[in-house]
Amino acid sequence: MKYFLRIIIVYSCMASPLALGENFQAGLNALERGHYFTAMRAWLKLARDGAAEAQNNVGHMYEEGYGVSQSYAQAMTWYKQAAEQGLPEAQHNVGMLYYHGYGTAQNYPVAIQWFKRAAQQELADSQYMLGLAYHQGKGVELDYEFAKHWFLKSAKQSYANAQFMLALMLQAGDGGEPEPFKALVWSELARRNGKTDADDISNLSKSLVGDEDVARALVYADQCLETNYEKCLQ
Repeated sequence: MKYFLRIIIVYSCMASPLALGENFQAGLNALERGHYFTAMRAWLKLARDGAAEAQNNVGHMYEEGYGVSQSYAQAMTWYKQAAEQGLPEAQHNVGMLYYHGYGTAQNYPVAIQWFKRAAQQELADSQYMLGLAYHQGKGVELDYEFAKHWFLKSAKQSYANAQFMLALMLQAGDGGEPEPFKALVWSELARRNGKTDADDISNLSKSLVGDEDVARALVYADQCLETNYEKCLQ
């Protein structure tokens, strides 16, 4: 399972000519229509000229085999060029290839290094992957506190899978005592963000707290969303 492949859908080079942005957008438009060869052609020259976003997207095309012969090796080459320029989405993608062993030997510690670089730039996908790594002890020593730390950072960016995992840990009492009230809040947020299986956690949490706490948890969830996660249970 690939989890979260990142393709750049918003052009964000810091100081690029207008024509570069137009060409990049033309590639996105072609991709949306399923015209993969046209998208690849639009991005490839930009990528060769050093545009990190285009390099990342060319890597995506090779990884998926869109408009080109599928090649994890080529995907890694392009992702790394963008990643070394500091593009967090590309750093995440490099990490994912190492994490799953696509086109390279599976290497959890190296994957973690790349996830950390992207997570430090507040990329929610990589924050989630770090939480998962610490929760499962892959590439790092199993550490529930670090897992909660990274899941929480990702969860506060409205990342449903991280909200789900945080709720799961709180309900199970991983690294401490079970906290069904907090689990209910975060499972409700995950559900509202499209994680339908969060209902399993939510229903269990509801059975462990009183009716007043259920109502209060829903208020906390509302407050969390209304404040864009500024006022959330930690």
